[in-house]
Amino acid sequence: MWRITYKIMALFITLLFFLSGCGINKTQESGINNKIAKINKNVEYSYSLNSIPKFGLQAIYFINGKDGWAGGQGIILSTNDGGKNWSVEHTGSFNILAFDFVNSIYGWAISDKSILRTTNGGKTWTELPKLSANITNIKFVTVDKGYGLSGDKLYVTNDGGQTWESINTKIKIDSYDFVDQYHGFASYNNSIYYTKDGGISWNFLFNPYLQGEWNVEISAIDLNDIWAIYRGKSSSMNKQPYLILKTNDGGKTWSTLAEESYFGDLYGSHKSSNFLGSYLSTINIVDKDTAFAIGLNPANESDKMIISRTTDGGNTWSSYPIPQFDLESLIEGPIPISFVDTYNGWIASTKNGNGIILNTLDGGQTWQQQYPVRKDNNQKNSEFINPVIIDALKDIAGNAIIKIYAPSVVPLPEDKKNLYITAAPKMGKFNDNYNVDLIITDKPLDVKSSKIESNKNDANNILGDFGGLLFSSDIDAENYISAIEQNNGFIVDDESKKLNYKDFIWGHVYYKKGKYSVQWKEGRWIVEVNSEEKPQLDLAKQMVKYLQNYNLPVPLYKGLIVVNISKNKTTTNIYWAKESSVYYINYNFKPIDALQMAVSMKEN
Repeated sequence: MWRITYKIMALFITLLFFLSGCGINKTQESGINNKIAKINKNVEYSYSLNSIPKFGLQAIYFINGKDGWAGGQGIILSTNDGGKNWSVEHTGSFNILAFDFVNSIYGWAISDKSILRTTNGGKTWTELPKLSANITNIKFVTVDKGYGLSGDKLYVTNDGGQTWESINTKIKIDSYDFVDQYHGFASYNNSIYYTKDGGISWNFLFNPYLQGEWNVEISAIDLNDIWAIYRGKSSSMNKQPYLILKTNDGGKTWSTLAEESYFGDLYGSHKSSNFLGSYLSTINIVDKDTAFAIGLNPANESDKMIISRTTDGGNTWSSYPIPQFDLESLIEGPIPISFVDTYNGWIASTKNGNGIILNTLDGGQTWQQQYPVRKDNNQKNSEFINPVIIDALKDIAGNAIIKIYAPSVVPLPEDKKNLYITAAPKMGKFNDNYNVDLIITDKPLDVKSSKIESNKNDANNILGDFGGLLFSSDIDAENYISAIEQNNGFIVDDESKKLNYKDFIWGHVYYKKGKYSVQWKEGRWIVEVNSEEKPQLDLAKQMVKYLQNYNLPVPLYKGLIVVNISKNKTTTNIYWAKESSVYYINYNFKPIDALQMAVSMKEN
């Protein structure tokens, strides 16, 4: 699968007590039958039968920023626009517990009764033949070959799940993960093992030598980067022991990423100051740098449910509350999450007996309800727009003769995540143009605060701005875009070269007067990454990858993205014409964050 998402799932919400467990992988499994729920990699939780969801959602999976599926009691939902619209794809007398996709076409859904398969992106689902063994925790490495667990035995299929054969592993397996058809990792009795022959033989890799009894889950991003999550089988004082370990050298050395410190005596030499909640619910590992974790704090007066994000491989985490959920309204069980990058993710759960899907566009800092669709009258204007932007636009929208567009998401740089954004709006004299300055402040400021101007004087406080210009015709608007393009244009010369077609549909590296420019096309958009020292091909590829998954606004004729990189500063300028207006975004930090703003632009 070209995008690897590994998940660990588990949870146990009840008003009186919490029980323990763990799960991690691309699949999120729970078989809610006969008081036992199996979450992902064969980790068991005891449930009270009267708490079993009747109409909820227990699984969600996104293969990219557009295509996703959610499932639960008798239903599979799908979206092809990032969750803006959800449609019923399949119904039946089943309970969907997990999904696994190798691409946007081939996928599998695990239910409490069988395994379903799609070969057309979910348009139709076919129930695969039932087996004597109860196959769970499936992980497909190709459209035909996949692995699964039944009890502590490993099974393999070579025909897309039609038939399964047991593998004589010679060791029992609690959980596992494969990075390709041959190389995989498994856990049993706190130890981690590895295989090079598709699971036939296993060799010892690691044991952390912890005290007590533990459930272990493992997720392998590749042969070197492996995460191991240890969760205690008992809890105390509204807390549960957990330990997250990681290796980036294939298991030679391990680092501790997070723990519940109350149980520090159980962890031996493994110590970390990172705290992800009193209970660790769900971990979704996006890549070797990025992961998200949901934690619970039942004893807290507030922030009882939090989501934590790391973008440096687990060394540091930032945590944010999820105000839409309180522990009492959720039915116990797993809380499925699915992230496709640093910013974009979804939660599916069961609240007050009904399924609910939330979406974040800023890495978990804020959440919006996508399903079921909210009926309040101001949904168009306010549900998806950053509240700071809403307040700013109130002062200029009333008399505007230009349609006002604003970003739903305004990312803060990683080193400024604890600060605030203040939006300072200004409407043109004839109400035909507007501009909103985005300023970083150490505390929230009212849009009319006198302190805004003083903050503008420090260049480090200027996040960027956005706005729009109304022209007399669409031709004038397009001419404005063309003038900007010509001003930034580079000439093909002897030092210019074409870019690899596999990475760029059309692209060149241009050189002129001591500057390099990587330029390519994205539909109607032309993108430039300009630099002084060398062509920024790695950044350009990151931008291409991001734009494969998310849609920029559709320009009238063309749009322009210009990134300028110098020793001390990086700026991104985005322009596009829509009808007879030109809209723009200027951002002074990471170019990917600027693209995030452009993708999230909505009419106010």
